[in-house]
Amino acid sequence: MYGKQQWRGREVEGRYTDMMTLFVRELGDGINVDDLSEYPHYYFTIEYIASMIESKNSNQLEAIREILDTTNAVVTIEANKPTLKGIPTDLVNRCHIIYRIADDAVQLLKATDTLSIDAGWYRCHMIAKMHLQETTPDSYKFDEEL
Repeated sequence: MYGKQQWRGREVEGRYTDMMTLFVRELGDGINVDDLSEYPHYYFTIEYIASMIESKNSNQLEAIREILDTTNAVVTIEANKPTLKGIPTDLVNRCHIIYRIADDAVQLLKATDTLSIDAGWYRCHMIAKMHLQETTPDSYKFDEEL
């Protein structure tokens, strides 16, 4: 939900699809729940992570650690190439990461075509497009701002 600080809805991306989730783009005065155990899944957006790394805001970092330390909730953090290396090791080890690669040319591929991500000298990760999960704007229609 663009323009929103925090909202809730069912996750529609990745391996935790269909879990009730609290999404956090900005911390504001804190996470908008009475009890952190209220949600089984917390999702911190790329904007949150970029801001946390750029500003070195310990409140943003501690908000994630508090969820990890006091609940059994799953925590997902979004990353991209500029942010991934700035995420503290303990969060890399304890959180689910959705790594964002922006490339609108993927839409031109047929379902049976293969995506290959080159990760270094003779290090490729490949998957047929038909095996990828796809979301559309309609996937987010039930999200609610808090």
